[in-house]
Amino acid sequence: MKELMKLYRATQQSRFSKLSETTTIGRHAYLFRKDEEGSMVILTLFIFIFMLAMAGLGIDSMRHEMNRAHLQATLDSAVLAGAGSSTEAEAKAIVEDYFEKADMSEYLNAIGEDDIEMTLNSAKVTASAGMEMDTYLMKLSGVTTLSTSAEATAQTRIPKLEIALVLDVSNSMNSNGKIGNLRTAAKQFVTTIMDSVDPGNAVISIVPFSTSVAPSQEIYDALSVNETHEHSNCLFFTDDDYNDTALVTDLAAEDDLTLEPMTQAIYTSRYGNFESLNQSWRSCYTEDGYRIVPFSASKTDLHTKIDAMIADGNTTGSLGVKWGAALLDPTFRDVTAELISSNHMDSSLSAVPVDYTEPDTMKVIVMMGDGMNTTTYFFGENSAYRGKNSDLFHMKYQDEVFEYAYYIYNSNYRWYGSHNEWRCSQWYAECIYRDEEKSAFYMRDPDSTWNAGTLTSEGDGLDVTPRAFCTNPAGNGLEEPVVGCDDVLVDEALDDYWYYDIDNGEWIDGSTFVALDDDLSGFIHRERLNWEEAWGFMSPDEYGDITGIYLADDEYVDDHNVNGSTKDQRMSNVCGAAKGKGVVIYTIGYEITAGGTAEQSLKDCASGYDPNANDTSYYYRVEGVDITDAFGSIAGNVQSLRLTQ
Repeated sequence: MKELMKLYRATQQSRFSKLSETTTIGRHAYLFRKDEEGSMVILTLFIFIFMLAMAGLGIDSMRHEMNRAHLQATLDSAVLAGAGSSTEAEAKAIVEDYFEKADMSEYLNAIGEDDIEMTLNSAKVTASAGMEMDTYLMKLSGVTTLSTSAEATAQTRIPKLEIALVLDVSNSMNSNGKIGNLRTAAKQFVTTIMDSVDPGNAVISIVPFSTSVAPSQEIYDALSVNETHEHSNCLFFTDDDYNDTALVTDLAAEDDLTLEPMTQAIYTSRYGNFESLNQSWRSCYTEDGYRIVPFSASKTDLHTKIDAMIADGNTTGSLGVKWGAALLDPTFRDVTAELISSNHMDSSLSAVPVDYTEPDTMKVIVMMGDGMNTTTYFFGENSAYRGKNSDLFHMKYQDEVFEYAYYIYNSNYRWYGSHNEWRCSQWYAECIYRDEEKSAFYMRDPDSTWNAGTLTSEGDGLDVTPRAFCTNPAGNGLEEPVVGCDDVLVDEALDDYWYYDIDNGEWIDGSTFVALDDDLSGFIHRERLNWEEAWGFMSPDEYGDITGIYLADDEYVDDHNVNGSTKDQRMSNVCGAAKGKGVVIYTIGYEITAGGTAEQSLKDCASGYDPNANDTSYYYRVEGVDITDAFGSIAGNVQSLRLTQ
């Protein structure tokens, strides 16, 4: 029993010991689990590892971006420099040289044949590069390298240029040395443009304007014109003509019968003596200094033209811009073809002016004015002083004119000049004469008769042709002239008036006048001029002085003039038409009133005009020699360089 109790107590003690041991381990585990001491170390370790990874990503990304930017910058500079080359081989060498000097040749990809394009007026260079970079700390995340690539295209494009220099040569340009400053500035403009392009890639036309614009004879001959006289080749434009840029050419009129020929402007002057209409009041300025020079690629020829410009007359800027726009209009190629055909232009310019849609050509008008548009004068379309049967008659006759006298027995001893004609009556001299066709002019006074009452029922012939006096006298309605009666009936209609002999300054009666065909030695021909021909010999004022009739002068000055405001509107219309077709227009106001009518008109004409701000960067206002800077700035603006990517 005692043994059994010992065994029981031993068993219980062993259980208690095991239980006590188990309880101690659990208690320690529990206490360890509950103990927070040292937990921040673990968190800090995790954060550190995360920050290290992020720092590695940032550093390697920054290195990658720096290398990418450096690669792109080197590539941009290389292709930009290469685009300025003249050959493909040179462009390729320049790109490769840039990378070599940057110690980056290994990154430049091979440049293919299609990567470089060269034309006469443009260059396009494309290149690409790529590189791989070893990472530093991004290796911790398994990224061992980063790659980058770059591509760039540089294109230099100096467009082919068609330029119309529209230059004010009105009388005010003679003040303050303006015409001289203009010559200097315009020649520098020509030089800058021509030196910046390959030969043949720019053509410049010069359009001087004042009261009128005079085309060259070759241009005039190629246009479709209703010609009424031979005194000048200026053209008359209506309001509608300023709504478009084109002119009517002979070829266009042949193809399109609905096109009406243009109207020849009357040549005359408000003042001036007979056959002396070369004063400032002329309706058309015909000297070479005023004539248009079309499509020249010769710097020398353009400079010569600019130096030859002279200044006189009123201001018609609208007409200058109209001609400038016409020279850029593709329909003017009809004129170009005629100029080439007549050997007045090189055949290489057969495509000039090109179509408006041609992407490689820039069309530019540079218009310089030094004042507001002013009034010009003309006879109305339905005026009684236009058309057939004027009061001026032209007589042609042949006369013997003294050429020289010579000493008999020594014909080499001669006396020239009309002052030596007296020698013809001397025994020692013989005289040589030559036949020469001469002209004489007679002015009829329509309000003065010396033998009234003898006129035929057809009237004085002012409103009908001379042959109308020779219609069938039976009055049977026949309109065909009666053969052989022309001269008699015409003379019957003309011999009742007084006629002023302009050469001799005296009046003669009608009988004497009609008898000149018999009495005038060497008589050839008598012609009654139409009014358009007549005004080319006399001014309306001179006509009034001779006849005492000043109605023509009043009508010319007051009834049908074109004032400045009308010209401003016409100028706005044609500028708008040109800009609407892609023509770039620069305007220069030379010593004009700030904010005045002239400046407003020039601003409105220029490209980029903002009516709200009343301004445009295409308008320049200059004084004195600053005009050279204006032309220089414009010359720079018509060249372009762009980088595309």
